[in-house]
Amino acid sequence: MLGYALRALALKPVQRWSPERIAALQHRRLQALVRYAIAHSPHYRDRFHAVNPDRFRLTDLPPISKTELMADFDRTVTDRSIRRADLERFVDNPANEGRWFLGRYAVSHTSGSQGQPLLMVSDRRHLELLFALQQTRGYTGKVTPLTALQKLIDPARLAVVTLKKGFYPSASAFEYMPPGPRRFMKVLRLSQTDPDVVEQLNRFRPTALTAYASVLDMLALEVEAGRLQLAPELQQVVNNSECLSDAARQRISRAFGLHVLNNYATGECPFLTNGCPTDEGAHVNADWAILEVVDDQNNPVPPGQPGRKVLITNLANRVQPIIRYEVGDIVTMATEPCRCGSRLPRVLKIEGRAADTFYIKDGDSYRQLINSVFKNAFDYTREVREWQAIQVERNKVVIKLELLPGHTLNHDHAWWSLERQLRMYDFYGKLDLSLEVVPRLTSDQPSGKFRRMVSLVGPPGSPDSHRASAKLRHDPPHSTPHPILSPHLAGKQIPES
Repeated sequence: MLGYALRALALKPVQRWSPERIAALQHRRLQALVRYAIAHSPHYRDRFHAVNPDRFRLTDLPPISKTELMADFDRTVTDRSIRRADLERFVDNPANEGRWFLGRYAVSHTSGSQGQPLLMVSDRRHLELLFALQQTRGYTGKVTPLTALQKLIDPARLAVVTLKKGFYPSASAFEYMPPGPRRFMKVLRLSQTDPDVVEQLNRFRPTALTAYASVLDMLALEVEAGRLQLAPELQQVVNNSECLSDAARQRISRAFGLHVLNNYATGECPFLTNGCPTDEGAHVNADWAILEVVDDQNNPVPPGQPGRKVLITNLANRVQPIIRYEVGDIVTMATEPCRCGSRLPRVLKIEGRAADTFYIKDGDSYRQLINSVFKNAFDYTREVREWQAIQVERNKVVIKLELLPGHTLNHDHAWWSLERQLRMYDFYGKLDLSLEVVPRLTSDQPSGKFRRMVSLVGPPGSPDSHRASAKLRHDPPHSTPHPILSPHLAGKQIPES
């Protein structure tokens, strides 16, 4: 316990270091990881055969995809006793949730929202780092030896609302929570599907609350209705795993009277960032992770501009090295410093997955319609709590709207806001759109995450278009049509295949 506390306390001052000092530490840890991977992983030994582990640049290391990692899984991990087949049997048995694989490894898998899930293994030190970063850099109060002692006597109370138990990262981390962090916090884990979530939260009186953005938004409504009463004990609210819209952030902050910390992480690197305690976005834990915002050709994208994907390097996991791992997230880095004083790089916006786009037929080519078009439109439609766009045919989109309690949709204003964005992005005149007001929008199964963009058609050349027609025949959407709306969005044209 003492060792954990000392390691955790040592993390806090690093965020005030100069960028040059942090970069030097980052590169030393990257060199150590690359040396270890070459020595213990046959896959990385082959992959980095032309790399001098003592003298290289980050860009000398070729990026790697989930498909490549899973295809050569047994040769990628550095412990030769770990086998993919054994891991798959392990996670297939729900009784193994929280059990250590081979007696020493925590196990999780990514959601599979971008295709095949990736199996992940990590050791206790890796998990300790995750919780230590959250308890220091992810904590809005002071972090000193005295406050650590106070938390030992009167532990923090953390309420975690996820979908359910399972091997997905946001749940498995708490299943494998090491003894060190457990001494400094009590954890109440709830499922958003529990009928008595509000009652349990009221009894527990959490000092910290973490959940998906969609769940926090629903809980904010419970606060405004007077059913959920967590003040004054509640000290911080944290969003995990879902994109947080500006409108939802404002509603949640207003209801709880607190700034919403917006963490951005992946199952491959769960401690990638911690939410900024004063401003929008999240600070990259650059001493333990590397986040590269790049274009489709892996060229760096400057701060202030959204990339097409990110490359992530986890500097702490030596059991399963994650080095320049491709994730299709659209991320924008901040150009201005924040008010909290951290000198760590700051992610300004996370706009979801590049895969969460619609490819719209435009003459003889296809163009990408990203979620910002809909997001910006419904940010101006104040009665809308949440939205979901479903591409049911190549150029036909059904938009489902969940309204705030007690509100009715102003159809004229909703269409005006949508048309304004479509014209602004030059996407007007090419879509068959309809609006449908629904009682409630629900999360995706089995990940538990809410998806705002759902394509039943797929990218150009996809064989999935027949699924949309089949679904429509089985479950035709009830919608409120509008006379004519058509669209067109700025972006690179894709030759027809």
